[in-house]
Amino acid sequence: MPKTEMSPRLSKKQGDDALRMAALTRDDVAKRLGVSISTVRRLEGTRLHPQIDDKSVRRFKASDVERLAKELEAEQRSPRNAQQAVVRAAEVPKGELAALVFEKLEQRHSLSEIVIALRVPPEDVRELYHTWLVGLWAGELQRNEPALPARHTDQDAIRRVTPVQLAQLLAALPSKQSTRISIARMIAEFVIPDETSGNGFVEYRNLCELGGFDVSGPIALAEILARVGAGEYRVSAYGFEPRGLRWEVFVRLGEEPT
Repeated sequence: MPKTEMSPRLSKKQGDDALRMAALTRDDVAKRLGVSISTVRRLEGTRLHPQIDDKSVRRFKASDVERLAKELEAEQRSPRNAQQAVVRAAEVPKGELAALVFEKLEQRHSLSEIVIALRVPPEDVRELYHTWLVGLWAGELQRNEPALPARHTDQDAIRRVTPVQLAQLLAALPSKQSTRISIARMIAEFVIPDETSGNGFVEYRNLCELGGFDVSGPIALAEILARVGAGEYRVSAYGFEPRGLRWEVFVRLGEEPT
């Protein structure tokens, strides 16, 4: 039977009932409270009391999460706490502030929600939003002197695959080895003068980096479609053991292949 964290007064049946009622994961709780998963961990044992199943997965009762959400909202509205939050926000290092704002943007929070939660000026949020939205590659393209990588040989040609071929690549990822799947949305294709040779042009793709996720074995194409939906993407697989790029392809995704 599942193992649960129970007080001495709870019977085994009561503990099993409590586990069945606890259906929310840490990620669910973080999204509901508008905080990071690390913050949820810090709240465990004090303001949150999860049940633990036989796989050591922590589950939370929706009623407990809703109660805490109301408490946190009331605390944020307190004039004293609001003033303290302004002071703390002013003392946050720039890197930490950027990380907090990026996290809110990943969770699709609105401008007003971010300003209220983090106590930062809206103009700072907008500047960070632009950086988050543009990403590394497109940001370089907007610089006065873009630092674009050179492409001189046929080996540098972009490899295009079909959704079926991408599904095969994902299914062939090594088991029990960590791989990072990174995804970028292709915004447009364009050409620029080839400064190396002095004549002709070089093709480039304008990409918006969407981030990625780690896997420990083969995955289905549906996992990528569920995250990004239809469109044209660059999908990369980087291995950690051994380190190195496993493959990188461009693909136009629509419906999952049968």
